[in-house]
Amino acid sequence: MAQQIQNKMANHVSTWIEVTSDNNEVYQKMIDMFRGASWEDQQQTMWWYKKLYDLDESVEYDRGEYTEDMGAKWCYIDDSQIEDEYCEINTTSAWSWPKEAIEQLWNVLSEVDEDVEVSFTFEDEGLNFIGGGCMWRGEMVDYSEDWSDKIPNEEDEDYDEKWESLWDNVADAKDELMAEARTDVYSENGDDDEEE
Repeated sequence: MAQQIQNKMANHVSTWIEVTSDNNEVYQKMIDMFRGASWEDQQQTMWWYKKLYDLDESVEYDRGEYTEDMGAKWCYIDDSQIEDEYCEINTTSAWSWPKEAIEQLWNVLSEVDEDVEVSFTFEDEGLNFIGGGCMWRGEMVDYSEDWSDKIPNEEDEDYDEKWESLWDNVADAKDELMAEARTDVYSENGDDDEEE
């Protein structure tokens, strides 16, 4: 079994979040949340924070509160694809993945559907940690691995090929960690027959 996540020093962390629900109102809630927001809006540190916690526009950044509520000292949305039956969000954050933001996203969406699933993968740019997880019925399970020792040596003749292969393997490993977490969170919550 993969190691439970540990906090390690990192730089920028990329996280991919996917929302899954049989209730179309969940996706409508996401559409409403993002309605009218430009890409530039979503790139602002406070934008998603205010949306997740329904805060007034006048609220200013407080590092302590922000880190406690979002799981990182800053976090912004790189990309979002939100449609009637699909929702995926890609974020960049500092030093760690935005665990508390994902928990809050589940809390907001569970008001519409208590069976909404929020699954995710993440990677530190230096591969100090990569991982995946899933939140369902109020419980989150997440796993990570340290891949920093797999980074190729710049002096290797096949350096570029090794990097390309490494990133392919990272993507596969993240998906496997997410799948393991998903299986475990469903099992822990009394559903051993979750849909694939």
